[in-house]
Amino acid sequence: MLRRRLLVSLLMAAASWLPANAAPERLSDPLGLSLDQALAQGMEASLMLQQSEAEKATTAAGVGVSRSLFLPKLDVVGLGSWAQVGSSIGFISNLPTIGDLDLDLGGDGYAVIQNTFGNIGLALTYPLIDFERGPLLSAAKALDQAAAARIAEQRRQSRFAITNAYLNLQLSDSLIPVWQRSIALSSELLKDAEALRDGGLGARIDVFRARALLATDQRGLSAARSARAIAASALARLLNLPADQRVEATDPLLAESPWPLELQASIEAATRNRPALEVIAQAQAAAEAKVRAARGTMLPRVGLLLGGGISGDNLNVPVLNSSGRVSNVPVAGDLELPTLTSSGSASGSFYDYGVLLTLRQPLFDGGLSAQSAALARSQVDQQRLLLEQRKQTIIQAVETFWHTHRSAKAAMVSSREAVIATEEAVRDAQLRYRAGIAPVTELLLAQRDLQAARSAEATAIQQWNLSRAGLELETGRL
Repeated sequence: MLRRRLLVSLLMAAASWLPANAAPERLSDPLGLSLDQALAQGMEASLMLQQSEAEKATTAAGVGVSRSLFLPKLDVVGLGSWAQVGSSIGFISNLPTIGDLDLDLGGDGYAVIQNTFGNIGLALTYPLIDFERGPLLSAAKALDQAAAARIAEQRRQSRFAITNAYLNLQLSDSLIPVWQRSIALSSELLKDAEALRDGGLGARIDVFRARALLATDQRGLSAARSARAIAASALARLLNLPADQRVEATDPLLAESPWPLELQASIEAATRNRPALEVIAQAQAAAEAKVRAARGTMLPRVGLLLGGGISGDNLNVPVLNSSGRVSNVPVAGDLELPTLTSSGSASGSFYDYGVLLTLRQPLFDGGLSAQSAALARSQVDQQRLLLEQRKQTIIQAVETFWHTHRSAKAAMVSSREAVIATEEAVRDAQLRYRAGIAPVTELLLAQRDLQAARSAEATAIQQWNLSRAGLELETGRL
């Protein structure tokens, strides 16, 4: 019997300590971070914050595009051509870059004409009156301001996300010792139950209950370690660390200072100068500007064109055959003259410049401008409703965090008192059980109460700190 009891005790001790000592294969040294260090590293490496900054660069480029609509456009224009025409007709019409050409070829004449033309110049265009570009610039500026407000809001969100992950890791770290102490008490209870049974003073059911309690505590410890690994992974992802880099929280789970503002002051601070609300307000302003831009497409536009350049032309006639006839020659009648073959060329250049004013008044665009304005107006209404919804969401979040913070204070006090009381209760129950004057059920209940009180104390501190971080998120007050 003694050998059996010793074997069971060794197996229980091995089951209790093996998960704690059998660590997984080490991938890298753990990175110990305080909350301030985690915030500094996380804010610098935040992928969401980097994405918001990239969106800001996009909207800034959009403002530049809209500003370009107010600037003139300068282009270099040029033209070059070469043409060859062979003809036996003296009159040539529509010769490329020349026009009409008249040659005296005679009856059987033939000519080959080659022409080379080149032109280069500058053309400056400027929209004098355009009722669409102003609203487009206003919309681009509003979207750019919305992107800037989104960065400020994302800073708050990233800070809260890192703080939340760090607090979850602290809570997991605090719950592991709770379960380890419970396992230690369960192991002692099992030894006492087996000793009483072997001495004939206890029942077998007490041993079975003690074993069940130990198994429950071991399962709780395994779940706590799993939760800790998950919380550490969540924090590492927010810090943008490699997959093999483990993190540890070096700050103990201690209660932070209380939130200084009352509920109404917290709500006013959360809804005043809130970046999340500014994002929606600027999006609404951009939609209103798009309404004006859509209406501006049906208004007249006046444009200016200034142009000037130099042109050169070379006309070459490599072949020119001409013949003539003399009529009414005495005795001979008509007399054919010999054919003459010659060639020639000519070249020259000229410059030109001028000013052109254009007027464009759209009359019918198939309803495009009207539908574009209707679409923009619907977006204005959507943003207005979204703004009101977001205000209500912020108020609800502030009230939730504020009341949670208030109740967590009472929970911390009561759970601390419960821990002190249940520790004494467990010690008394152990003495009573060993003396044989109390059943094992009394000790089991006392130990369960102690484990629950310790877990509740850690959870209350975590809720206290988390609700304070939530109020910092909503109000921007650190």
